[in-house]
Amino acid sequence: MPRLFLFAIIIFQTLTHLFWLSPSTHSGQVAIPYMMNRGMVLFGDIWEQHAPGSSLLGALAQALIPLEYDLLIKILNTILVIVITVLVYQLATSLSKNQTAGALSALVWAWWEPVYGNVMVYFDTLLALCVMLALIIYFARDDKPTLTQVLLIGLLMGLATLFKQHAWLAVGVFGFWILIRYRDPRLWIPYGLAALLIPVIQWGTLLSQGLFDSYIFWNWEFNLSGYMDGVPLDGNFFRKLLLSNVLVFAFWLIAFRRDNRRLLLVGLLWLATLVVLYPRFGEIHGMGHLPMTAVMSGLVLAWVLPDLMSWRSWDIPRQVIAGLAVALGIGWLWTGAVSYIPTQLGAGAVLAYDEFHPLVVELQPQISDEDTLFVLPETDSTPQLHPMTGMMPPATWVKGWNWYFEPDFVLPTLVSDWAQTPPTWVIVFPDLVASGQPGIDDLMAIVDENYTLAFTVADVFLHGDAEVYRLR
Repeated sequence: MPRLFLFAIIIFQTLTHLFWLSPSTHSGQVAIPYMMNRGMVLFGDIWEQHAPGSSLLGALAQALIPLEYDLLIKILNTILVIVITVLVYQLATSLSKNQTAGALSALVWAWWEPVYGNVMVYFDTLLALCVMLALIIYFARDDKPTLTQVLLIGLLMGLATLFKQHAWLAVGVFGFWILIRYRDPRLWIPYGLAALLIPVIQWGTLLSQGLFDSYIFWNWEFNLSGYMDGVPLDGNFFRKLLLSNVLVFAFWLIAFRRDNRRLLLVGLLWLATLVVLYPRFGEIHGMGHLPMTAVMSGLVLAWVLPDLMSWRSWDIPRQVIAGLAVALGIGWLWTGAVSYIPTQLGAGAVLAYDEFHPLVVELQPQISDEDTLFVLPETDSTPQLHPMTGMMPPATWVKGWNWYFEPDFVLPTLVSDWAQTPPTWVIVFPDLVASGQPGIDDLMAIVDENYTLAFTVADVFLHGDAEVYRLR
């Protein structure tokens, strides 16, 4: 029965993710891979602050699978979500020896994933995939892990760092666990070497291409410098975090009481993956820890399930706790259900993509083969206009948020590029220009001096008017 329940969850997720839910695309998984497949180089003429793993994955998928970019990313995201569903089920079942715990954990994941997973194939979700695979391998045996297990765990944890820089904390936590629990250098040394293997290959490749310094700057110095604006933790997001993690605290208490130290590794990696929430608190960053939350929550639900059956004999304290549980359950139902309300683009729309179709349809007949494009500002969404129109940037590409202009070489490089090879087309979203100021003002001045307004598309969803300029 639990496996049948899991199958029903997977069918539900497949249908809703393909045809109903409306998560958005991100430039790192669509536009940047598109540019990479056409000769631009990550950390070369593509300046990007995120770890390179998901862009490399997106470029490979686009090269191998001849589908429209929005459909491809939607299918990849659906597969990713379903794979994590199976991993959550398997890990909870393995920890508890109880398939009901697996089914309940999968249900918790399936309910909260649309709340947090509002960007497809995002960096944090891929990090979580690697951590879950590592946990599955670790808990495959009840006793001391084998050398093969440790090597595979190390490789997966090292791979996670290619998807999100924050993963290095989880790498350290897992390594510290192996060191303290087993105190066997035949385990923790191979783990450390395996964890370093994939990052070292990455660093060696970048060195051979002359890109290592740029990688260090954009992936590390830029992110640690304070250039980027943080996003504070607001009350609405804090409510979601508390509701979705309410059973995690019970898990910690039960795990300590039962003295089952193996269970604590899941909790420690939950803590390690919470770090991805900083410094920009937002729903999508909750995806890093959510699979561990689901496993811990499912285990707690399975542990209390027998007592729930005898509710008629509850004493007053347990009745009070049950009343609180009902209130929390209502919060769970409401918060999760809101995710299924369609946007004005309709059910199953791909946000940060579909809203640009009217603009692309009007622009397409006027594009020549060698035309180039720049968008002001290049945000997380507007770069999708490059693959949608088939136009590349003229030279260096970088996003247009104000913090990208903070390094003293960024704006001079763009201005020099535009002087030598100006973009044929510039699309301006006036409502978003403030997010790039003051740095973007110099580029806007070039547009005012050298470009003619070709047409305007009014009221693009969540973006305002789009002004399309052509080089005079």
